[in-house]
Amino acid sequence: MFQLRPITKFFLFSAIVIACTFRVQTLWTALNSGDETPLLAFPLSVVFPITLFIALMFMNPTRTREGIFMRLGTLVHLILIVALPSVALHLALGFPFVFLTVELFETRLPSSIKAPFSRWVLA
Repeated sequence: MFQLRPITKFFLFSAIVIACTFRVQTLWTALNSGDETPLLAFPLSVVFPITLFIALMFMNPTRTREGIFMRLGTLVHLILIVALPSVALHLALGFPFVFLTVELFETRLPSSIKAPFSRWVLA
């Protein structure tokens, strides 16, 4: 069974909290200036990705190393969607790229590069 190390989970959780704080601050600034557009986009651009992030963080360990790397890639992708609102749509449409990257990592990368990264990220 494969799962993320606690320190990796901590860094991912810290990154999503920082991104969410940035988006709330941006929302607050926009509302104070009379612009309601960020408020209308907030549920789909912040709340939904954070809900998915939390669901992925608390899933059970996976049976394959490829599965945990796909989960890690998706978590990083969700952080980017929350942190970069101007390209969030493009990032959301780019989820297949995460899976392609993991597939290439697992099948084409030499083990001299793959093994240290796996030890660093996986528990």
